Amino acid sequence: MTLQINQPEEKHHVDAWERLGWIWTLLFLLSVLVSLFFALRNDRMDPDSRRLSWLLCILLLIIHTGVVYFIRRRPDNFREYQLPLAVYVATLLAITIWLISLDDAFYFLLFTAYGQIFSLLHMRLAIPAMLILTTAVAVSQARAEGIALSWSSPFVIYYVAGSLGGIFMAFWIYAIIEQSAKRRELIKELEQTQSNLAAAERREGQLAERQRLAREIHDTLAQGFTSIVMHLEALEGALPETSEIAQRHLDMARQTARDNLMAARRVVADLRPELLEKEPLPQALERVVSSWSQETGIQARANFSGEALALHPQIEVTLLRATQEALSNIRKHAQADEVNVTLTYFGEQVMLDVQDNGIGLSRSRLNGAAGQASGASSGFGLQAMRERVAQLNGTLSIESSADEGTTLVVAIPV
Repeated sequence: MTLQINQPEEKHHVDAWERLGWIWTLLFLLSVLVSLFFALRNDRMDPDSRRLSWLLCILLLIIHTGVVYFIRRRPDNFREYQLPLAVYVATLLAITIWLISLDDAFYFLLFTAYGQIFSLLHMRLAIPAMLILTTAVAVSQARAEGIALSWSSPFVIYYVAGSLGGIFMAFWIYAIIEQSAKRRELIKELEQTQSNLAAAERREGQLAERQRLAREIHDTLAQGFTSIVMHLEALEGALPETSEIAQRHLDMARQTARDNLMAARRVVADLRPELLEKEPLPQALERVVSSWSQETGIQARANFSGEALALHPQIEVTLLRATQEALSNIRKHAQADEVNVTLTYFGEQVMLDVQDNGIGLSRSRLNGAAGQASGASSGFGLQAMRERVAQLNGTLSIESSADEGTTLVVAIPV
């Protein structure tokens, strides 16, 4: 059973030529059907050539459908798979040249064949493929018309000039696309930087507000409750011993003041943990785990992996409170005899893993724990933990089974 909070997915920018990719598929289908239609209307085509034309066109459509499916499965990086795409283009060229040898109507296939060559292959493969197709078509046409091929022949000059013009046009279009891609990456980096700056400003503002609240609560409410308790204790000494009713109300008032004083101190500790003011996060976690193990008698270890990073104070507070809440829940529900707390630094992410070997959580208890705040002593229930992790663009997951216990994982980007 897993409870997961995911970050909002980043929207993928799609260029116009990618959005209109279906037009190339439609044009290819039309070119095959139109070529086949006019070829079959040629009375001079023998029956064997007709059947072969049908078979080759069907094969071409099947192969093209497979390539379209392949591209749709990986729209962002399909051009990285040059080997299968090169095999497809080679098959496309072979079938196209074969069909052209059967009837001149299939010259119409060249319109989409050249387009697929340059849209699927990198330039180092697209240029040779284009030259092979152009040469094969030129030789086929020259033989059909009985033209002798030589470098001085206008026929050869025409095809060479056309090929050079096509190559120049291809490089020009590729340069525009590459420049557009670089500009898009720069804009994306700028937007990400702006987003990070805005998030950092929000975190700084939240941290400053939390520290201000901690000072205000400590200097007003906590001090006020302390003063009330002292006055009530002084009043208790001044009351006659026979005033039972007054004594009872006095005890209730004093207990209420003490309870609220403890609550105020918990809020202050949650807003500004004393442990993190004295030592770094790893040492603070190790102290929390060691103290908890001594109190409960449950074997617990704190483990650390990766190179420690300087984290934002709000991230450190969240990880510390998550550890305390997880340990509190283990003591209440898990019936575990071993607990492992692991803090891992991954460079761009920090991950907290709290694992026990207890009885696990039922689905109803897991959903209930995730859906409402706990009354743990830390004042930081699972619901509050989820909300705080989500504010930091992090993820929280809880996995539980009767055989393997419960694992809580908090991952926060740094």
